Amino acid sequence: MISLLDILSIIVALVICCYGIYGHVRLWFIGKKEERGRSFGEGIWSAVRYGVVQKYFSRESYPGIMHLFIVIGFCIPLAVVIITQCPIALLPLTFGTYFSCALDIIGLCALIGCLLAIVRRYVLRPDRLDNKPDDALALILVSVLFLLGFVIEGFRIGITNPPNALWTPVGLLASKILSAVGLMGEGTAPFLHHLTWRVHFFLVLGLVAYLPYSKLFHLVSSTLNIFLRSTGPKGELTPITDFETAETFGVTTINEFTWKQLLDLDACTRCGRCQDQCPAYLSEKPLTPKKLVQDLKNHLQNEENILLGKKGEADGEQGLTPLIGSAITADELWSCTSCMACMEQCPVFVEQIPKVVDLRRYLVMMESSFPSEVAGVFRNMEVNSNPWGIGLASRGDWAKSLNVPILSEAEDKDIDILYYVGCSGSFDDRNKKVAVAFVQVLQAAGVRFAILGAEEKCCGDSARRMGNEYLFQQLAQENIEAMKKYGVKKIVTTCPHGYNIIKNEYPQLGGTFEVYHHSAFLARLIAERRLPLVNPVDQRITYHDSCYLGRYNGLYSEPRKVINSIAGAGLVEMDRTGERSFCCGAGGGRMWMEEHLGKRINHLRFEDALKTKAGTIGTACPFCLTMLDDATKDKEMEESIKVQDITELIVQALGKKDTAP
Repeated sequence: MISLLDILSIIVALVICCYGIYGHVRLWFIGKKEERGRSFGEGIWSAVRYGVVQKYFSRESYPGIMHLFIVIGFCIPLAVVIITQCPIALLPLTFGTYFSCALDIIGLCALIGCLLAIVRRYVLRPDRLDNKPDDALALILVSVLFLLGFVIEGFRIGITNPPNALWTPVGLLASKILSAVGLMGEGTAPFLHHLTWRVHFFLVLGLVAYLPYSKLFHLVSSTLNIFLRSTGPKGELTPITDFETAETFGVTTINEFTWKQLLDLDACTRCGRCQDQCPAYLSEKPLTPKKLVQDLKNHLQNEENILLGKKGEADGEQGLTPLIGSAITADELWSCTSCMACMEQCPVFVEQIPKVVDLRRYLVMMESSFPSEVAGVFRNMEVNSNPWGIGLASRGDWAKSLNVPILSEAEDKDIDILYYVGCSGSFDDRNKKVAVAFVQVLQAAGVRFAILGAEEKCCGDSARRMGNEYLFQQLAQENIEAMKKYGVKKIVTTCPHGYNIIKNEYPQLGGTFEVYHHSAFLARLIAERRLPLVNPVDQRITYHDSCYLGRYNGLYSEPRKVINSIAGAGLVEMDRTGERSFCCGAGGGRMWMEEHLGKRINHLRFEDALKTKAGTIGTACPFCLTMLDDATKDKEMEESIKVQDITELIVQALGKKDTAP
């Protein structure tokens, strides 16, 4: 039975544990307020689905099985302590038998999981894992606990010889091993059983006390982070709402992040899955999302005394060290393409991209510090509402010969859908061809549509993700005002960036519309048999997934349906495809910046396409089309492999001529 000393030991362990957890929570809540509106039931379901069942780790069988075994088995030390205090005779025979059997199997799985983790971390040593002494200590401690649990069970079986011993096969095996090595003597077995139990008991208490000060704390912080994960649109950025009153914008010191963003830092398990998919890291740039989060975490811990007032009131917040230049470099921030591969792969829902954008916001709006070429882009957006700086009045010139109605000039403004052309379709010569092709498709299908022409502004995606929130909101509000003026309800766009921001982020500013990407719209028109695809297109096509179409909005099958609907078109997939697709390098405003560091991301993606031996790279994004088209020119292969938007393929299948604007 539990003695007074045991009770005092339990209390001490719990006090130490709770104090450690309190230290973490205190640091989280030095961050700014943030609402995480979701029901308790949703949070619990997320914690079970992603924390216990390990949905994300199941994408990789080895670490998936390893983590599943450890997580499910981690409750065993406490369960064993409780059960060993309750004589099995007091339990109903059936329940006690089944319970013992379940503990045996789960405990064995947990021990196997620990051994798999040791082999993976210290024998296989994948690049994405960095080993620290705390990692080894945690694994050894947990493994010893599971092992001692079976030793205790072995002694119990050997001493009591219960009739249901066969239902605890691992314990029975342990009993036979202990007997074989001479530890089951009548005089020694009870003593060793009690001694082993006492060692196990105090190790469990040691684990409880050690938990908030070790890597094992991620069992708490990661589960809480999963519970609080965002259920809104993926990659949605939080708007700045106090331009009139705020003294600073963005983040410069660690306490300017929200409390949830600081929880993220503790939740990160350093598993490296984000790093494995990051185009900046894989193209040898300074950024790795794993390092970014860990550097911010280290900075938070280094600033703890100042943040919690332990250095005196005189120091206060004035003593806080700016993040940029100490914890994070500007080159790291500007290397991010906002492709969201890191967030998509993170098993505990750490949100890296909003942190990058918040830091960029400070650089841009407070210090006017950004790559030199960005200054011209911002100026062009401010003056002419497009990154190229071409006169706003000429925005609809590409459509003059196509009989495309412009809402301001149309007598009948009752349309099915507004075609939001975007800057690339309006001003970039290569992407004007895509806009023309899409108009031809809409006309062939009998869709009643119109464009805004000169009243259309840049969607603001690049401005927002480069950190110029004020410019984004100005552009977005002008677009929303124009759309509402004509009673627009439905919008289709050929750009995933425009699609994402109008669909998911314009509602923040009062612009709620039904928004379609042209890939989904084309797939629907084809399914409704409104497009007579009579002309075979004998091409071997590989499709490149746009980050903002796929990872941000889950549209993976629609572009493929479009390609597969074309007679003669053979679709072949690249090795990196779907949610693991590799970025073209243009997102996050990188479209407008030179690539000075590391390898060119678009070249790496082009090499993926070459491996398929396809003659055509299919795209559904103007940025992707431009980046991959540039890669064919850089490699002097524009004659052997073409880059085409899926709309251009449909136009060929319709038997239409390629009409340049």
